[in-house]
Amino acid sequence: MQNNYDSCRADAGVTYAGFWVRFAAYLIDSGIAFLLLLVVRLVMSGVLSALYGTALGGNILFHYTLKDIVLYLGQVLYFILCTRYTGTTPGKRVMNLRVISVEESGELDLLTVVYRETVGRFLSSIFVCIGYLIIGVDREKRGFHDMLCDTRVVYGKRVKVYPVYPYAQARPVETPPVYPAEPQSGPYHMVEPAEQNVHPAEAVPQILPNERQQEAFGAGEAGRQAEEEKGDSDEL
Repeated sequence: MQNNYDSCRADAGVTYAGFWVRFAAYLIDSGIAFLLLLVVRLVMSGVLSALYGTALGGNILFHYTLKDIVLYLGQVLYFILCTRYTGTTPGKRVMNLRVISVEESGELDLLTVVYRETVGRFLSSIFVCIGYLIIGVDREKRGFHDMLCDTRVVYGKRVKVYPVYPYAQARPVETPPVYPAEPQSGPYHMVEPAEQNVHPAEAVPQILPNERQQEAFGAGEAGRQAEEEKGDSDEL
């Protein structure tokens, strides 16, 4: 099973969480649990004062009092519920960590979570917390509680951030101003074609009949002036 797990997780590209990042997540969770159990501490202090002198007012289990047992159960319940239903804890979520199983689905069942957070953590804390210290030297960053329950603590999904570079804005193209066509001077003028689907390039200037008469009259006048000037030159 271990070989199958290694090959599967290698293909998935998971990254195991080391000792220091897990220690930071545990400190955050311990602070949150302390604040949540602060009311319970005050209530239990009043209860123990009322039970003073009775069997429940002293040590119940070895040197642990009723208050110690209730606070321990409350802290363990905090880790069990968060890990079972979300796969992480608020401290691990801040550090982007998740607890997964070695099974193909990676889901954690309730029995595994309870065993990990109670018996597993107790065994990891004995002998100067050697069960936690081996996380820094193990290849898969496992503690004793991870080895017993076949769990791993890995980094969550990482979001790739692509840098956005500013693009040079294209300068607007300045179009030259369009001036209205000046009217033509002379004996000829353009006549627009009839309203039909005629391409502008195919439109040709047309000369009206009155303009042809003016052109012929102008040519005759120029010829007579030329003959008169020729006759005057001959007389001289």
